[in-house]
Amino acid sequence: MTIDQLQYFYAVSVHKTFSLAALEMNITQSALSKQIAKLEQELGVFLFDRSHRQITLTYVGEQLLKDTKNILKDYEKMTEHLQTIKEENRNTIRIAMLPIFSQYDLAHKLSDFSQNHPHIHLIIDEIEERDLHHKLDFHDYDIYILRGDYEELHSFHKILLYEDQLVAVVSQYHSLSHFKEISIDQLKDEKILLPPKYTTISNLAIEACHQASFNPQIARHGRLETILSAASENEGIGLVMKKSLHIFHLKNVHILSFKENIQGNVHLYYSIDLIHKDAILEFVKTIQPIQYQESSH
Repeated sequence: MTIDQLQYFYAVSVHKTFSLAALEMNITQSALSKQIAKLEQELGVFLFDRSHRQITLTYVGEQLLKDTKNILKDYEKMTEHLQTIKEENRNTIRIAMLPIFSQYDLAHKLSDFSQNHPHIHLIIDEIEERDLHHKLDFHDYDIYILRGDYEELHSFHKILLYEDQLVAVVSQYHSLSHFKEISIDQLKDEKILLPPKYTTISNLAIEACHQASFNPQIARHGRLETILSAASENEGIGLVMKKSLHIFHLKNVHILSFKENIQGNVHLYYSIDLIHKDAILEFVKTIQPIQYQESSH
């Protein structure tokens, strides 16, 4: 028994003829008759008395009609509900991103997008990198805003949002403070202050030291505020991303660039499906830089 068969049965019950019912259901009279016959065969009863010019319901048919009305009414409610959910889902974008709202002025861009596209609902989850790989495995989001490359997102499109470079933060009293630019190998004998171990920035800094043929003397790992405070007290040299510093009132420190141009760029990864396509493309169009190169994996 299928919904279609019940709809056919109901149409015949209303019109009392197969021809008018077939016309309403937009199928041939022969096809309609076959579906009713299949329904009767499955139930093992006759639903219609066909002995007269006008078709009438049998007793069993009348009982089935009562249940059919309720079933079709519930089915209509269900399809309307699902359509509402589908429409809401079509205009909803789920975004996972590193906690970099203020550092790259993303909060302003996202706010502008929401104001200009009130019909598109953004669900934004800030995710620490230590929790990221679990999220990547299941592709729970339509868009990821992350630093670096991720093999788990090979099926996503990718654009460059922000270029950024690793810099050194040193106390104004440090012997290197009079330089504007240094080489990474000049940190060989220095105490290093790094972001948490699980971050891309920490791994990027350590790898840069290894490329310069030395293991960094890590004094501590900590959040950006902690690193800047420790650097200002001359407890070590902080290695951080340049564009993350503009939101701080830096005192008693100097920012030194590296000759090696150690990049830790931020990318936007996005997946396009039939449901979210229009909303996602509108979001990407709004947030992307004026000029970018797109690559798909």
